[in-house]
Amino acid sequence: MGKLIDKLQQVGKGGDSGMGFARRASGQAPRPAAVLVALRATDAAVAEAAAKNGADAVIITGWTPKTDVAPITKALASGGAATLWGVEVGELDADASETLKAARTAGASFAIVPATAPAAILFDEVEQFDRVVTLAQPDDQMALLLLRAANALPVQAAFVRLDLSSAALARLSVTDFTRLKLIAESLRFPLLVALPANEAPDATATNVLVRLGVDGVTLQGTEASAESVGAQVKAVREQLEKTPAPKDSNDGPISVGGLMGMGGLRQATRPAPEPDEE
Repeated sequence: MGKLIDKLQQVGKGGDSGMGFARRASGQAPRPAAVLVALRATDAAVAEAAAKNGADAVIITGWTPKTDVAPITKALASGGAATLWGVEVGELDADASETLKAARTAGASFAIVPATAPAAILFDEVEQFDRVVTLAQPDDQMALLLLRAANALPVQAAFVRLDLSSAALARLSVTDFTRLKLIAESLRFPLLVALPANEAPDATATNVLVRLGVDGVTLQGTEASAESVGAQVKAVREQLEKTPAPKDSNDGPISVGGLMGMGGLRQATRPAPEPDEE
């Protein structure tokens, strides 16, 4: 387990620093999801504002082993908070081996791998480093099966882009909510979602995201000012602190349409057959 997964667990228990998952003396309230910010390697001011306002992690987009991350790491240090940083892998050279090791050497705690990247980079052995795979929202039965097949990948989390505004999230129909809920229910690992640019969820949208089973909400900082991103991070964090984690109301595991197989959706428990009477 790497630092990103550790951070997600810390967020759920309260407190943002130190080892273990106990609530810290800093008084940080537990939250059902973490707050992340996606930005460019040159967005140092945005990174600093995100850190100062409580972002749990930042994601450097379009990263390659040649990317200069010094501006971001310096800005995060100036933020005075234990803010993690990771990378979203960009366009790679023909030889993509050792890519994740290069990210770890640069100081990243995790890497988000796009669906178009060579699968071979997932097989790099990197200690204490989290791999995050980018997945598409399933829109049919076959796509759902492929989504569940992602459980076989050597990754620790999933990343999904939601093309839904705060208002659209609040208006989700029961059918659309159920379809999105299948994403979290189908995966064996935490789910991070990215929201549209310059869009921060309000109280209703935040509650919907939490009910969907999202473990991290990613805000877009690539086309926004440092002041705007800082305000968004603070607002979303405060909303999450007010939003209780959903309690598991199911008395037993979930069974959906017979789509059972490898990890993810839990198989329904069936009673043992009665012995035949003689």
